Amino acid sequence: MAPRSKRALAAGAYLVTGAASGFGREFARQLVQRGERVALWDRDVNGLDATCALAGCPHAHREVVDVSDPDAVQEAAARTRATVGRIAHVIHCAGILRVGPAQSLAPADYRAMLEVNALGSIHVALATLPFLRETGSAAARATLLLVASVAGLRGFPELAGYCASKHAVVGFAQSLRDELGDEPVDVKVLCPPPGDTPMVQKLPRKPPVYKLSKLYSAEEIVSASIEDFKSREWITLVDVGSKALWRVARAAPAVVDRIVQWARRE
Repeated sequence: MAPRSKRALAAGAYLVTGAASGFGREFARQLVQRGERVALWDRDVNGLDATCALAGCPHAHREVVDVSDPDAVQEAAARTRATVGRIAHVIHCAGILRVGPAQSLAPADYRAMLEVNALGSIHVALATLPFLRETGSAAARATLLLVASVAGLRGFPELAGYCASKHAVVGFAQSLRDELGDEPVDVKVLCPPPGDTPMVQKLPRKPPVYKLSKLYSAEEIVSASIEDFKSREWITLVDVGSKALWRVARAAPAVVDRIVQWARRE
């Protein structure tokens, strides 16, 4: 079978959320290195400044915004469009992580993950979609990339709240993609494996499923994701383990069940 053709990308600025650290910072760095214009969002102003210095884009447009606040997101999107001009691609990385047995997490932990990870994705998508529509065309498409996780494809012990929030991201992305139909905006979802990022490094204890995969660097994950931008596939899996998990979970879910239970007992 011949490989599927790749799509041309629209020209314009890249908007990256969660840009103060982790995947967001690495997306900013690699995009600037490729000569792209970026606009950066985060609620951590000092982290944004550090990203601009590290990425070599001291004059990039920055917005200090909490993505769980829909009004703030709408206002930040309007200011970004007015400042940078056409927004061609949105990469939504902002997210938080709380871990532990499901019954040990406080209701506030569940609420925070759903508000930032799930509702934050929805707020960013709805606020920026009008700008992506005006930039994309049949010949060169705009992109909305929402960062989820392999935890958005299969639930794992001690990650119940995080998995719930990331499953919501995947479901929203698939629904929005189908609704847009032939419009010139590709909705994609990145489902990376565990990343060696500050969010994970700060965990007091890693969930058992982390035994099943090495920690991939942000550089590895982001590089593979950028290469996948032109692909027609809507789920981006960047490593062999995640691709195998996704295939086996659909074809033989009991096998994955046994692997997950083995990791939990070890």
